[in-house]
Amino acid sequence: MGKIIRYIIYFLLIIAAFVLIRGIFTGSINSNTTIGQAATDVREGSMQTLENMKNSASSAVNKLTGHEPAAQSGNLPSSAISNTQN
Repeated sequence: MGKIIRYIIYFLLIIAAFVLIRGIFTGSINSNTTIGQAATDVREGSMQTLENMKNSASSAVNKLTGHEPAAQSGNLPSSAISNTQN
């Protein structure tokens, strides 16, 4: 159990480092950025990255199992939604 927790922590640190480096290269984190602002950027970017990964994994699993989720507003055009209800 300790190894799993260690790997989860490593994974989260890698994501935080990725977001920090991405912020530096995109210019959202520069020499005028305070530590608090950088921490906020890293936190928000990490959460967004994890959310994107979760959505991608969920979509891949749904496609493999053949269980497509119900249409939600904004995900499909209205013509696609009306076709799924027929």
